[in-house]
Amino acid sequence: MVDRKRLLIIGTAQQCHIREFLEQVDRDQTELQLLLPKRDRDAFEGEKAVFFSGTFHPLFPPLLKTILSFRPHEVIIVCGLSYDHDNVVRAVSFYENFYDLRIKTCVRNTLAPADQSLRPKPLKEIAKWAFLGSLALLLKASSLFKNIRVSEIYSSRLGHLAIDCELYLSEKELGRHDGYIDLFCFKDGQVANDTLGKLFAREMCIRKWHSYLLEAVRIFNLSPKHELLLNTRAKSFARDYECLIQQTETHISFSAEEVEQGRKELRALGLDPEKPHVCLLGRDSAFLQQTMPESDGDMQEPRNMDISTFRAGAEELLRLGYNVIRIGSIVQKPLEIDHSNFVDYACSGRQNDFMDIYLPASCIFFVGVQSGPMHVANAFRVPCLRVNVARLEIIEYCSPEDLALFKLIRAKSTGRILNISEIISAKISKWPIENFADSDYEVIDNTEDELLEAIQEMHLRTNGEWQATAKERELHSRYLSYLEVSELNSHFETPISPYFLRKHADELFNSKEG
Repeated sequence: MVDRKRLLIIGTAQQCHIREFLEQVDRDQTELQLLLPKRDRDAFEGEKAVFFSGTFHPLFPPLLKTILSFRPHEVIIVCGLSYDHDNVVRAVSFYENFYDLRIKTCVRNTLAPADQSLRPKPLKEIAKWAFLGSLALLLKASSLFKNIRVSEIYSSRLGHLAIDCELYLSEKELGRHDGYIDLFCFKDGQVANDTLGKLFAREMCIRKWHSYLLEAVRIFNLSPKHELLLNTRAKSFARDYECLIQQTETHISFSAEEVEQGRKELRALGLDPEKPHVCLLGRDSAFLQQTMPESDGDMQEPRNMDISTFRAGAEELLRLGYNVIRIGSIVQKPLEIDHSNFVDYACSGRQNDFMDIYLPASCIFFVGVQSGPMHVANAFRVPCLRVNVARLEIIEYCSPEDLALFKLIRAKSTGRILNISEIISAKISKWPIENFADSDYEVIDNTEDELLEAIQEMHLRTNGEWQATAKERELHSRYLSYLEVSELNSHFETPISPYFLRKHADELFNSKEG
């Protein structure tokens, strides 16, 4: 009798993707072992599974135990967006040096051989462990005198870089890190924006070599005492859950020379730097298609919008005397407005690392989707109009100076708009965005008139001229009555556009379901 193939599946994707892959496995020919995050402990009953938490490396205890006891013929890593897959591949590939082991990755049911360039060489790896062991001993010895912690900044994405660092500095200002010496490194040495990285490095001890200390901490199980988890790693969503930014002052700033550089580049864009400017940010599929073609960019479609729906609002801002700047990097199409005080910076050919930060940091207020540049505006305490938010509980509700608009949700099968109660009870209000792809629900973007009204209101709020009517206050109170404190929100200070609530009151507040 031929032995069945021993297959180890390491699941780092969402549960639905892991299940889809499991359905394809021939159980008669395959002996199966799962290695899953602890979050999935109750999701795969009846399967032979080992659960893990932490960062993969060749001596990662759950992996080592599984390799030695199960000795798989093949390992398939079912990849998602919430885990560091290169680390998983690198850790598992180490064991290819000792026996015949096939390793593949699976992204959305597409199998591919693991990247062989990630396979570590045994002697080099052992030498590294010896070096890291000495660092771990040194760190433990020094802790008798100083409480030292090491932390990794999720710096490859702009929004995470901004939120991780600014929230840490806010926590520090509030005394939460007193008594510690905290050392930082950028994840994999990658920085989404060098200017922003340098601004934070003025306030935090960020060094490349700290990554070796962090690796020593993780390999030798010192994380409970010596690793500090920043917001991105501690929360399922990168967000200011406790509204710490509203409790503290801005921690980073531009030097006088940098301010002058920003003013000079505004003039080069054809704008008067003495005029206040407003940033507009849309979102489309172009950025992920070009920079991450193998990602699930198509599943992020509910977060996107048509940039042309900003036109009426932008023209109103221009009439009011603002400079208006459409920001972004890789975009599908320009925002076509012919006015001397308007610049489509994203399509100008003058985009650069410094101005990507200076523009949102120095605007009078920010209008756009919740994405990386908006987190930069948050870090500099710039009021934000958040538009086209696909999931209403994902709105950042911390600041009363902000304003928000969410997308309506329609059931495809009936064509009916869901009311707020249905959206929240079905948990659509905080879904992972990928869930929309195979669901009965579709989102409806904010319309040009909704964006125009919200932009006009944002202008009035910023200038202290906004007065809500009794009806508008009543509608907003009704809206807030549906929201509860959760792992995503502890405060609900940001209002929803009253025009939007009035326009859709019959749909959003009706009690009919089904």
